[in-house]
Amino acid sequence: MRFFCSADNRAGDEIALFAPDAVHISRVLRMKKGESVVVCDDAGFEHDCVLESVGKDRVLARIVRSRPHSTEPSVEVTVFAALSKGERFDFLIQKCVEVGATAIVPFVSEHCVARPDERDYERKRARYARIALEASKQSLRSRPVPVSAIQGFEQALRQAAAHETAIFLYERENRRSFSQILRGSGSCARYAVMTGPEGGFSEREARLAACSGLEPASLGPRILRCETAPVAAVCAIMYHTGNYDIGV
Repeated sequence: MRFFCSADNRAGDEIALFAPDAVHISRVLRMKKGESVVVCDDAGFEHDCVLESVGKDRVLARIVRSRPHSTEPSVEVTVFAALSKGERFDFLIQKCVEVGATAIVPFVSEHCVARPDERDYERKRARYARIALEASKQSLRSRPVPVSAIQGFEQALRQAAAHETAIFLYERENRRSFSQILRGSGSCARYAVMTGPEGGFSEREARLAACSGLEPASLGPRILRCETAPVAAVCAIMYHTGNYDIGV
């Protein structure tokens, strides 16, 4: 089993895990002293550990072996995704985490069908965080992938534009392909990908994105669903940057 914690939880060769991880270990998994876990800290290390004590509020693990993180991509890819209905956004989060996204930023655009108020979104955000955490564990990520608070469209544009390469996926774009932009991105280390809702982006939003410095791009002649497009984009970046090679 894989767990995440702060490096501050370490003292010498011991690491402490607290709720909810302690509850999960003791009550759900019913793990006992002497069983093995992997703990990833936020200082860049993975630790093979043996459980020393197991309680519902605190679990103490002894480090047997440590190594630098080895499963994180060599580039950062932040996905700016317009909110979608039902389980579509759940799927988007899960699969983007699995294929290598660094962070996910939900936003509301003109054609969004899903428009939760702040209280409703905070409830959904808790679920989104759980989905991202479980996907991070399942795919052997070295750190949990964060899902941010909901953003307005222009706020999301400003954040995306701060990246080295910021790509605006637009179904009406007929001049530049996603692959062309990747080939021209050189040794870029920080990508942003902005994808639209079920109804796509409006022309006004496309103009605002271009004025903000984002590069409009097409993923080809086929129209992808709103939950599929960001996954395809992250996969393309991972392939382009060699992150599907063995040993990366």
